[in-house]
Amino acid sequence: MRNSLPQIRRGAEPFLLDGGEVGCVCLHGFTASPEEMRWLGEHLNRQGLSVYAPRLAGHGTDPDMMRRQDWLDWYESVLDGLALMRARCRKVFAVGLSMGGLLSLRVAAAGLVDGAVIMAAPIYLDQRGIGAARYAKYVWRYRKPYRDGLDQRVRIAQREMGRDDYGRVAYDEGTPVASIAQLHALMGDVRQHLPEITVPLLLIYATTDTTVPFGNMALVAGQVSSTDVVQQSVARGGHVLTQDSERETVYAMVWDFLAARTG
Repeated sequence: MRNSLPQIRRGAEPFLLDGGEVGCVCLHGFTASPEEMRWLGEHLNRQGLSVYAPRLAGHGTDPDMMRRQDWLDWYESVLDGLALMRARCRKVFAVGLSMGGLLSLRVAAAGLVDGAVIMAAPIYLDQRGIGAARYAKYVWRYRKPYRDGLDQRVRIAQREMGRDDYGRVAYDEGTPVASIAQLHALMGDVRQHLPEITVPLLLIYATTDTTVPFGNMALVAGQVSSTDVVQQSVARGGHVLTQDSERETVYAMVWDFLAARTG
């Protein structure tokens, strides 16, 4: 049992942006924080939507705290956010990036949202080690992070926006191996439930994503039961679509999809 408050990192705080009676729950990715959904959330809020971005359990504090959570704890964080928005809005959409996209698919399968935006969600990964993480966690506690220069690009964008340039808020110290095993478990659970999804979906993937293969988009589209599925791709930038070079294009795609389905 923990007897102290979590030390939430600067920029990792959940945020709520009041708007109209259509709401979005914006879900960040694995080892990241609500910060990577903020620019998209602010864009949607300027269009009149209410936006809430929860901090998923174990994120935005320290890797050791994340190591103690499982994927059901992350899912509970999403349910709390949905309950908040359902009390305020007549329609609620899940908008998720990467692991946040997986969680968005899961709540869509449960019939808890009116639609979902899925960005770069991994149904499968080429990284062979992810499946072995359930065993490796007994040998190694952390895996070194992959660095692709995004943090520096985010700092430049923050300065251009006139904001403090603290960069991305994620676990740069290393990824808990036990949490990689939980991500793998979540992927397996979501795959099983894809046919139960019937709500409108927007799928956005980058052809240049070196983390989640582009083929995931076709896999999701081919397994869900939704009749309203929009597939969009971007040709530049990387995995974190909400912060990289094509972000403005992505924001427009998301808003166009939501605007057409919120009447």
